[in-house]
Amino acid sequence: MPEKKERFIVLKRNTDIPVRASLRTECPCYINMNYSLKLINLIIVFFCCVNTYAQTGYGLRLGGNLSDYTVNVPDSIQISPAKKTGFQAGVFYNISSGGLFSMQPEVNFSQRGIRFDGPADISAVRNFNYLEFNILGKTTISGEKIKAYLNLGPGIAYLMSAQDKTDISGTTRVNLEAENIRRWDTAIHIGVGTAFRLGFENALFIEGRYTLGISDLLDIDADMQPEGYQPINHRVLGLTIGYIYYIDGFEIQ
Repeated sequence: MPEKKERFIVLKRNTDIPVRASLRTECPCYINMNYSLKLINLIIVFFCCVNTYAQTGYGLRLGGNLSDYTVNVPDSIQISPAKKTGFQAGVFYNISSGGLFSMQPEVNFSQRGIRFDGPADISAVRNFNYLEFNILGKTTISGEKIKAYLNLGPGIAYLMSAQDKTDISGTTRVNLEAENIRRWDTAIHIGVGTAFRLGFENALFIEGRYTLGISDLLDIDADMQPEGYQPINHRVLGLTIGYIYYIDGFEIQ
């Protein structure tokens, strides 16, 4: 053991420079290690830049909906479809690169549906309770105390439950499977809003949004649809107020 240790020391003292040179030019392990270190450094620099220039914000919203959907009602039936009111609330996370454009994932609870007005002042309301998952693109025009913005993007929604409410029978639960009602809906959302600065990192906002459903509400095969059938699509006009917390400050966003 002592002899091996002494020979190692001599080798290190006498051939230190040649050994390092040969490792750089001949050993693939050294080349791969060097490349990996450079790649890691680049990744670190990239995330440092993102952390330096990215501003994010998160918040919550609540408000109301005015909704209806396309219907297939024969002229012989004396009922008039009309819009119904509903409730909505949600949370969101806004991700910005520091410019005008940002992305906003959000999760919302939204009540949609329709009201039917019949003869003798008899009415019926069908209510749908949806859980929405949206990803919106957002363009913001920023000022010192006020921001104006436009958002647009797709979303999917899961129908959790539905109820019918009539003047005669009251509220009853809708059997979604029996009526071939589709659980999942896809939609396009477009909205405009204004945020008002409260402090360095806080703001209140008001937003109006229109939602157009793309999926047919009924899951019916084409050969089973009656003549003149039109797809049933949700149409929702929403108005919300909310609070947003800007992590890097109101003016930076």
